[in-house]
Amino acid sequence: MTRDEVLVFVPPNSNTVIDGRLLTVTRPEEHSDWSDFLCLGALSLVSALEQEPGLKPVYLDGTVVPLDDVLAYISDNAGRLLAVCLGVLTANYEAGLLIARHAKDADPRITTVVGNDHFTAMPRLCMESAPALDYGFVGNEVVNGFTRLISALRAGAPIDPAAHPGLVHRGGGAVHITPPGREPVFADYDYGLVDRAFSQTPLYAKHFERRIAPRMRQLTGRRVTAGVPVEIGRGCVKFAGDDACSFCSIQPGHLWRNQLSPHQAWSAMEGAWRNGYDYLYLTADELPLTFATLLSGMSRSAPHWWSALPEDERPVLVGYGRADGIADARRTALLTSLGIRQIMIGMDAGAPLSLAAMNKPVGGRRREVVAEAERLYALNWDAVTVARNHGLLIRAGFVIGHIGMTRELLDENVQRILALITEGAKGGVFSAVDVEVLSPQPGARDFTYLTSPSAAKDGAARLGLSVASDATLEEIAGAWRRQDIVAPEDAMRDYTRALMPDLAFDDLAGARSAIRAHAKGLGVVIGE
Repeated sequence: MTRDEVLVFVPPNSNTVIDGRLLTVTRPEEHSDWSDFLCLGALSLVSALEQEPGLKPVYLDGTVVPLDDVLAYISDNAGRLLAVCLGVLTANYEAGLLIARHAKDADPRITTVVGNDHFTAMPRLCMESAPALDYGFVGNEVVNGFTRLISALRAGAPIDPAAHPGLVHRGGGAVHITPPGREPVFADYDYGLVDRAFSQTPLYAKHFERRIAPRMRQLTGRRVTAGVPVEIGRGCVKFAGDDACSFCSIQPGHLWRNQLSPHQAWSAMEGAWRNGYDYLYLTADELPLTFATLLSGMSRSAPHWWSALPEDERPVLVGYGRADGIADARRTALLTSLGIRQIMIGMDAGAPLSLAAMNKPVGGRRREVVAEAERLYALNWDAVTVARNHGLLIRAGFVIGHIGMTRELLDENVQRILALITEGAKGGVFSAVDVEVLSPQPGARDFTYLTSPSAAKDGAARLGLSVASDATLEEIAGAWRRQDIVAPEDAMRDYTRALMPDLAFDDLAGARSAIRAHAKGLGVVIGE
């Protein structure tokens, strides 16, 4: 039997398929999730492999296909599976390992390949801890290196690590990493591949119609039937100075910003629209600040297919932004002129000192971060006003907890967040609110605080805040320092004990519940 099939798989969240996980504030039913949309990263890899002779790539999404069906598919097709490839975030890494082990048990000749943010944050530890993983890739610019690796495996050729940028492999008793390379944002999607092995498009449509479609009709009067992520660029303005927000675990890879040209961006949107998608989820972080030049270029070069459509028949666009971008009326006018109807803003905290602790302000290393956080808090309010004036909906995100948070800071945050939500509810500017307890994830500064007592003490001291005793810090750091599996709620609880000694985890969970209840009481949806 010819080994030509390559399974590119998005594992389900681990706490949905592995028993015994704490679910106090991570209950799946409380969260909006990606089961409304296909996974663009997996589709990129499958679409690239489809162009290689002799390969049959299979797209599979564990957020919509039951895990038992996935495992049965691997067992039933083991003889023709060349590789099982897994895209792992912290939330689904343990489930990914379960799948990799199952593939190896089904047939040891199946090659397993892993990538995405969790692996990129700790490639050596993952490879050392998980013998079921054969290869990995670090960074975001991996389509070319990955495609070359799979083609070499198909041909039975020797693997030259230098020929595969971003490759992580074992050799001589050690783990080695080939430096990532530069490559353009992939945009040549074959949407038909989503249903090659499993009928997944109807499952996405079912979730979308149950959750997002009625909400958009209620908020905008628009009828939308199917949504899809569209990548016109990746990166964040904060990555330029290696200065990400403290809880951000996104791994930018080789490039802090990578984007399509205006013409290519319009083509990517057209491709999605012509494939039946009328709700386009622009994945680029912080659109008005990071991608202002791209958006301006798109505004000047709107294609005929877009201009010819009546405004109420054009695809609905949604995206991400920062409050300091949306508070600028010119930038917001640019967004709405391009058809963007909803923006997701991580407002994240109420108290300025908390925004500073989360490293939210933009400004580089040499700055008065607390003073800039005061300004950013004011811009949260300005963003609500500007959005209301321009008919732009805001999906607001808030994070409860940070290094050194005290009971007084928690109370101040809750009160200021409640006030922001009250203001955002006026006129329906807030389409939804997300409220989560801080989750320290590998790759984020907060995870470094969890695993490095010296970093934690330095980070707290810069803000005049305190953390737990040296003994407690070292005890908790020792428990996490060599862990490749990071159960989110366990990490949240240890983060609270080590870095917020004035608080109990239940205090954070209670604050989250109070904010959610306040939003619901004002008619603001939680999640979607």
